Amino acid sequence: MQESAPAETPRVPGRENPDDGGARSIGTPTFSVHAHRRGNESVVELTGELDLLSAPQLREMLVEVFAEDRPRRLVLDLSDLIYLDSTGLSVFVTAHKRASASGTEFCLTHPNASVRRLLQITALDQIFVIGDESGP
Repeated sequence: MQESAPAETPRVPGRENPDDGGARSIGTPTFSVHAHRRGNESVVELTGELDLLSAPQLREMLVEVFAEDRPRRLVLDLSDLIYLDSTGLSVFVTAHKRASASGTEFCLTHPNASVRRLLQITALDQIFVIGDESGP
């Protein structure tokens, strides 16, 4: 009978790793979300496809960011987001409401053309601050 190798302690997705400066990541093969602090702001970087299956991961990460970081400004960096559906939009709306209620500035940055168009069609571009730099 073969002995199995000792099990490694798994890193819990979305939890802080003391060696990475407070950055947190969570993801699947089609979507990942990475959060880190930059001064008084929290930057949440989205990569891949934000849809019905991946939205809970973003929701979980945003709950952690609000609870642990208490940022003055929350930036969702959409540079690498290639797809967004109504479920993802609902996560953005919920985060915007929570940010407004807590006095946190909420900003989306770097949406690609299709994401920007979806924000325009839904008139959310009139609600959210949307910028092309790290600031609006």
